[in-house]
Amino acid sequence: MLRLRAIAAEGVYGTDVPFGRGLTVLWADNTKGKSTCMQGMLYALGLERMLSPRREIPLPHAMTSYLNTDDNRRIEVLESSVSLELENREGQIITVNRSVKGSTDTRLVTVDFGPALTHEGTPLRRQNFFVLDAGAAQREDGFHHFLEGFLGWSLPQVRRYDAPETKLYMETVFPLFWVEQKFGWSAIPAAIPTYMRIREVHKRAVEFIMDLDVYKLEMQRERLSERIASNAKEWSTMREELERFVLRGGGRVAALSEQPIADPDGLGRAHIQIADGAEWMSLSVMVSRYRASAAALASAAIPAVEDQSSEVAEKVQQLSQRVDELNAQRINLHNLQQLKSADMRSLERRIDTLDDDLAKNLDVQKLQRYSGIVATLTPDRCPTCEQALTDTLLSQEALSAVMPVADNIEYIRSQKKMFEDILVREEREAVARTDHLAAINKELADNYAQIRLLRAELVAPGSNPSAAVIEERIRTEAKVRDLEGLQSVFDEVVERLQGLQDAYRTLLKDREEISDEKLSPKDRDKLRLLTELLQRQAAAFGFSTFSSRELSISEDSYRPEKEGFEIGFETSASDAIRLKWAYQLSLLELANVKRTNHPNLLIFDEPRQQSSSKVSFESLLKRAAESRRHDQQVIFSTSEDLETLQRITQQIDCGEVIFPGYILQKLE
Repeated sequence: MLRLRAIAAEGVYGTDVPFGRGLTVLWADNTKGKSTCMQGMLYALGLERMLSPRREIPLPHAMTSYLNTDDNRRIEVLESSVSLELENREGQIITVNRSVKGSTDTRLVTVDFGPALTHEGTPLRRQNFFVLDAGAAQREDGFHHFLEGFLGWSLPQVRRYDAPETKLYMETVFPLFWVEQKFGWSAIPAAIPTYMRIREVHKRAVEFIMDLDVYKLEMQRERLSERIASNAKEWSTMREELERFVLRGGGRVAALSEQPIADPDGLGRAHIQIADGAEWMSLSVMVSRYRASAAALASAAIPAVEDQSSEVAEKVQQLSQRVDELNAQRINLHNLQQLKSADMRSLERRIDTLDDDLAKNLDVQKLQRYSGIVATLTPDRCPTCEQALTDTLLSQEALSAVMPVADNIEYIRSQKKMFEDILVREEREAVARTDHLAAINKELADNYAQIRLLRAELVAPGSNPSAAVIEERIRTEAKVRDLEGLQSVFDEVVERLQGLQDAYRTLLKDREEISDEKLSPKDRDKLRLLTELLQRQAAAFGFSTFSSRELSISEDSYRPEKEGFEIGFETSASDAIRLKWAYQLSLLELANVKRTNHPNLLIFDEPRQQSSSKVSFESLLKRAAESRRHDQQVIFSTSEDLETLQRITQQIDCGEVIFPGYILQKLE
């Protein structure tokens, strides 16, 4: 039931509109308040943004400023309000109250938990909610959040164009079963607002009402892809951090994949290599070598300086020679790096030039295809105007056939691919040279430190213990600890990478389990039934632009189509309205045989648009009246000729609400 109340200085004006099960036809003459009832229900539910992004009250002046009476008087409205009684599929009843004009903020919605209109005087629990403000669809005190639960819905999270995921708002779903007079008849399946920036909002709304699996599957695939990408990013970050840490220790990471791999043995092949001169040795080999050296030094007594002078001098000479060798290697590597860097820049410029040449040749090929001229280019004719070219500085004998554009394109592509492969190889070798330079620099630093220590020992008192031997022992032991530390960090990172690898295999398995088919078998069955219902109803309503059997529902947009093409301007205006009737009623009737989220309610405000024939309108009413057998509710508001309307309604099982004058009348 709907209740409208407008308080004036001389009394209370209003009406109560009962809505029973099945079809209810609400009749009133034009400008008498019929649309006030329709929009009053929308307003009570806080759905005015279904009509416009503006937060203005959608009700006419009869509820906001003044009302007219049957005796042509104008009455000023002091306060007004709307109340609507709702029942869900579980039989729970609530009464929604909202002020239109008065001291109460229009964003406040008061809910009585029970039939406050049909059973007045019964004490009921009451609770306040808010609408229109942020959080009305998400927070506990938001009315649309409450209404979602009352309807038994769970509105999905959907993608937006300008923000992360958001809820599929009610304003985008209600147009599929609530067709208002001004804009509701302008689109099939519905005039769904797009200002909320929801991606493919029409598809998302239909998928929700029909309870299709397609969006769930799409989101599962997308979220799996995001998780796989996140897994790969985390893997790459760990790998880069490990490489930087190992590089500071004079080593490099070998055989570790840049991206996660499902092979369980893949991580087992990864290891650290340490530079040993120009060679790279496994970390485990280097650890064994330094451990043996440390053990030998630890077992030997520390000699005096005078006993070590010759050995120290020889050691200084050996280290100096090694430093010279390392410096020579570093200079050579640095020079090579400079040359290779110049080569790589040259390769990049060459690839850019080839990209430009390729684009130009593709444009020429496109122009030739569009103009129908595909002749082979020759040096003796202009490729633009086709005139002969005989005047040239080149010898005529030197001229030869020019490569056709298509062949030229393939040649440029092959050249570009070759240079790109060379560039990738050069980049890989540049990384290896950088690692080698880092290892040389670290060894040079160690050698310079040893030389300084050994030279200091050569001038130390002879009776002192050999600081060089002590330093070598300490340095060797420290080297063992450093290498073991590298191995420990490597093992820890590999263990974490193992967890990522396990997660990666699970993600790949989950992706394989999701069907590659866009629609599930249940989805296809629902769309098939919807197509059958649409065809039958379109035929019953007199759709005549083409045979109704040629109609189908698009699997991409869920709109009516013919032979794979959406139906646009080729239909007449009246046939477009008939198709709209058929689509909306088909969604309602689909809920009788399949599980959907349809609320079993359909509201048409002025369904006889564009002067559709009376025969079609009669068929629509008869079809809508069948909703009573399925415990559904259909509400039509119309200003159709009353005599014609009653002739139809007397033949069917439906309810009538007839207003001979203005809907808002003075109440006793």
